[in-house]
Amino acid sequence: MTSLKIKSLLSGLVLALAMVFSAPAMADALDDARAAGLVGERPDGLVASVSPSAPADIQSLVQSVNAQRLEKYQQIANQKGVPVEQIGAIAGEKIIGKLKPGFYYMNSSGAWVTK
Repeated sequence: MTSLKIKSLLSGLVLALAMVFSAPAMADALDDARAAGLVGERPDGLVASVSPSAPADIQSLVQSVNAQRLEKYQQIANQKGVPVEQIGAIAGEKIIGKLKPGFYYMNSSGAWVTK
């Protein structure tokens, strides 16, 4: 992949992430759930419940956040002509890189770890 194409992908991704996180109520709820250790970031750019027995409101939050992210990732993938999984992986790397200390993320082995 050329450097220009990667830069173009990253530019589109940054814009999409800004739009995903621009909904204040959703962002606040996600940050609260992250801070409580209930939700973590996955390397594919999606979120998941850290505990399989998460309450219904956390499961609903996860579904809502993932639906919004997938919609944005798909838009970028369509514009750039690349697989949506590639966009998600780039987003996941960026999001995990910017997590606050103590927040959970899934490592490459599939285990939840804290930043």
